[in-house]
Amino acid sequence: MKTIVKGLIIIIILLAIALPFASNNPDGLEATMEKVGLEEHPVYEAPLDYGETWGQSVVMGIIGIVLVFGLSYGLAKLVKGV
Repeated sequence: MKTIVKGLIIIIILLAIALPFASNNPDGLEATMEKVGLEEHPVYEAPLDYGETWGQSVVMGIIGIVLVFGLSYGLAKLVKGV
């Protein structure tokens, strides 16, 4: 279990370091939609925002990492027990 916690800490540190280098520019699909004049009408709205500042983004990233890890770990334990 210590190895898992160490791995999660490394991932969180890498997230905090790499996050400022993420581009604010729209991806190809968003850029094309803007050029053509189409509006986005999402089918699903995310319950949480990604955050406006670096600190908020790191916190949202940590929450995402913990949630995905928890679900994956739980499913792996469930499948292993079957």
